[in-house]
Amino acid sequence: MTLLSNRLQAVAKMVDKNARVADIGSDHAYLPVELIEKKIIDYAIAGEVAKGPMSRSKADIDKFGLSENVDVRLGDGLAVIFPEDRIDTVVIAGMGGILICDILTRATKDQLSNVETLILQPNIGEPLVRHWLIENGFEIVDEDILEDEKHDYEIIKAHKTANASNLNDAQYLMGPILMEQKSSDFLKKWHRKLNGYNKAVSNMQHAKKIDIDKINKMKQYIKYVEEIL
Repeated sequence: MTLLSNRLQAVAKMVDKNARVADIGSDHAYLPVELIEKKIIDYAIAGEVAKGPMSRSKADIDKFGLSENVDVRLGDGLAVIFPEDRIDTVVIAGMGGILICDILTRATKDQLSNVETLILQPNIGEPLVRHWLIENGFEIVDEDILEDEKHDYEIIKAHKTANASNLNDAQYLMGPILMEQKSSDFLKKWHRKLNGYNKAVSNMQHAKKIDIDKINKMKQYIKYVEEIL
């Protein structure tokens, strides 16, 4: 039996065997516990920004008898990571895209020194996250999408690279790998979004003050989505 939601199970599948993981904003440390119990990894840091969540995570780690394997630390973002931890994989799941980008931007070279893999699950703002990755030397190597409790979640896995290839606007919007896979959850999401975009354009065209730039941008999104669907 797993402690993880469908969303976090999808995140867990992205973690490489024997990775040294920092789970930022760990929320009860369920993900590190699952990864260790399933013998995928043997060490993780569970980072929390507030004392309450940190105490809950510590209590859960003790309950599972994993205090040797999971280090629960209090700190802001990647400040919980030190070079001697040899963390090679950072997971940030369940936050908005703006916050995820902010956490990564504030990380120092020391905190990111050994990090080769980022596994990011933004609740919103996925294009922002893809832009951050490409602009900061990471190549998107895997993506997943699932609908869980009436919300669409996208998971993005990226590896550090010397030459990250740029994406086009449609790929930033919809995900380069997701666009190729065209899973049922992907198609459902973008059919819904397409309806939303069409309604938005119709509403904007009938507004008292018409924003031509916004309408044109939305029409461009509609074109991308229609081409893929």
